[in-house]
Amino acid sequence: MFKLLMFSLLSLLIASCSHVSQLRTLDNSVVYKESDPDKIEVYSTANIGKQYLVIGEVLASADAGENSEKPVRLLREEASKLGADAIINLRLSFCEGYWDVGINATGTAVKFKWYKKENYYDNKKFID
Repeated sequence: MFKLLMFSLLSLLIASCSHVSQLRTLDNSVVYKESDPDKIEVYSTANIGKQYLVIGEVLASADAGENSEKPVRLLREEASKLGADAIINLRLSFCEGYWDVGINATGTAVKFKWYKKENYYDNKKFID
């Protein structure tokens, strides 16, 4: 009975694992300092009204028994490792595995362009 219980618990842990991945792309050769995941903005489109540089792609997946906030939180953590200010083109999808159903979250990690204008910084306009 103990072996059956341990096998069941181990199977449950394996089946409900989360997976994350990040890829620094060659769009920009600069390596940025890690950013705060709680401050990363998330957008479902590329047109966000701010200028940015693409710094990488991020992917996260979590058990569908959770809500979609978990894979997005994991996505923010991966984007923070790249030094991102935001994630654009957020896409959520379901995937079916052998044991369970998961939620995949993918997006593009970006760094905002900041240009000095007088005594403050403005990322809405391109300033030469």
